[in-house]
Amino acid sequence: MILDEKEIMSLLQNTISENPGKTMGIGVSARETGSTRFANNAITTNGVYNRLDLYVEVLKGKKRGIAVINELNKDKIKEAVARAEVLADVAPENAELMPPLGPQKYPKVPELYFKSTAEFSPGKRVDSIISVIDKAKKEKLTAAGFFETSSGFSAFMNSKGLSYYLLSTRSYFNNTLRSGEGGSGWASAEEEDVDKVAVGKLADGASRKALDSRNPKPLPAGKYTVILEPAAVADMVWFLLYNFTAREADEGRSFLSLPDGKNRLGEMLVSSKVTISSDPSFPQIPAFPIGEDGLPQEKTVWIEKGMIKNLIYTRFWAEKMGKAPVSFPANIIMEGDNYRLEDLIRSTGKGVLVSRFWYIRDLNPMILLLTGLTRDGTFLIEKGKVSHPVNNFRFNESPVNVLKNVEMMSQPLRVVGGETGQSAFVPALKVKEFNFSSVSDAV
Repeated sequence: MILDEKEIMSLLQNTISENPGKTMGIGVSARETGSTRFANNAITTNGVYNRLDLYVEVLKGKKRGIAVINELNKDKIKEAVARAEVLADVAPENAELMPPLGPQKYPKVPELYFKSTAEFSPGKRVDSIISVIDKAKKEKLTAAGFFETSSGFSAFMNSKGLSYYLLSTRSYFNNTLRSGEGGSGWASAEEEDVDKVAVGKLADGASRKALDSRNPKPLPAGKYTVILEPAAVADMVWFLLYNFTAREADEGRSFLSLPDGKNRLGEMLVSSKVTISSDPSFPQIPAFPIGEDGLPQEKTVWIEKGMIKNLIYTRFWAEKMGKAPVSFPANIIMEGDNYRLEDLIRSTGKGVLVSRFWYIRDLNPMILLLTGLTRDGTFLIEKGKVSHPVNNFRFNESPVNVLKNVEMMSQPLRVVGGETGQSAFVPALKVKEFNFSSVSDAV
């Protein structure tokens, strides 16, 4: 659902103008999403839904009231403003509430809106999925997954002069193919431009994994050298950066905490091979250039050659600690090396190839210990070659240890994490001493 920029911004401006003297903000977002799902080699659902939200916030000192409606009727907007004002009157004071920002300059980012995605029809999604189902039937596999395309906008304006309007599209495809002999393969992709989603290639990859992983042989739990394919790496790195908040570190609640209210900013954390950043202008994986409260998202280096260069500072915590605010990562970009996945496998005498992770959960935030499962293709490597499929594992491991123990990296590429469902531009990794804590019966 796309509404004209001039019309929307005029509506926001008029609302601000009609409420002189109020410290307020008003935002509108809308999205149209088409989704087609399939399972057991058949399409199960195919639908389109629209959502529109308009929210008004009124600030009175350290108090804030918010009202949300789902229409653009002017009388209803007036009612929302009045309701937000009443709520601000009765709200308790929030000591951490920051004043609204004034005008901001946002970095130029690659195109986030593609007409091809916005106009991608249900019939085209169905045709793509039927090609996957046909491939699965030919290989005597069972296919499941979904294909979503969406388009929308986000607009905001406040009484201090901050304003923005952003258009975006998203396409997301996911397929899992399974055999009746314990084999399973998965592949997924997310792109702003649906024409970049190579459904046939993704189905081929999942099919190949499903066939290759049939009849897995037992392998005991323990510590192994592992080759993590990029989708598994994406999840590890996202879980690391989820926990890169300065406040948790300063308050002694994080693996980044030090005594006396200090944190590990500036310390070596992982291997010197590792550099991780975020940049909404990065062409392979562009992102919204707007962060907390409307702050511009700038290029941020989180880890440089193993050293912590930045932590996430909210506006409140940054002011309290005398720092500049640093927003949550807009995306993830991890540098790699000039190797292929095959080169990492070839260099390994004995190890385990992991396609992706699933059901990752926190165990201990003080050491960032995670647990999760391997899934959809786990293989033994012997003498530089993939020998045969093996059972899946539960792991108890920390992303910090994973990145400390990196021995080799491939060239990075854009992938989707199997657990987080978020894109990242990351390499495959060869990692020593990865801890598989137990065997899993999951496929």
